[in-house]
Amino acid sequence: MGGAATATPTATPSPATPQSVAGVGKPAPTFQLIDTDGNTHSYSDYAGKIIVLEWFGSACQFSGKDTTKSIHATGRAEALQKQLKEIDPTVVYLLIDSTARRNTKEEVIAANRAAKKKWKIESPILIDFDGAVGHAYRAQTTPHMFVVDTKGVLRYHGAFDTNKRGDTKDSTNHVLEAVKKIKAGQSPSPSQTSPWGCSVKFAP
Repeated sequence: MGGAATATPTATPSPATPQSVAGVGKPAPTFQLIDTDGNTHSYSDYAGKIIVLEWFGSACQFSGKDTTKSIHATGRAEALQKQLKEIDPTVVYLLIDSTARRNTKEEVIAANRAAKKKWKIESPILIDFDGAVGHAYRAQTTPHMFVVDTKGVLRYHGAFDTNKRGDTKDSTNHVLEAVKKIKAGQSPSPSQTSPWGCSVKFAP
């Protein structure tokens, strides 16, 4: 990614068009996407479980790139997933990549496979090449986090944590706190924060 320019790809329809637009307190948009290994993931597969979605970009310094700000390079994403499993072993954690600008779908998949191997990412990375799911969720950055409760209602979206620069150990992870609140039968507070990171590279 980021190499020689290629022809702008033609967006292809996703297997299932999202049925709503994301908003806290509203039903989360449905989706059906294929991961980097060719496996299909449908929103309905995870009914009754808390779902955490992380918008991902392999070339983003805050996401999949090898930098001190990257939530994957610094181990913060992996640590979060372990903490979530301690709270609720059934929590589902999915990464979604809506990158299409200046890259072919094959290039996006290859870059994600490389990042997945490099950072030992165990969660699936789903490919949203036409951007339908990203637009439905109004994903803005990589990372942009979303937490959906067991009833399919969006309960939090926004920043990964309060440590945008990646240079302090004292930070609050908004996703972890949101899941704790949901498990306690309470409403996450804050339920929405300003996401930080690289802009999602949707197709023009």
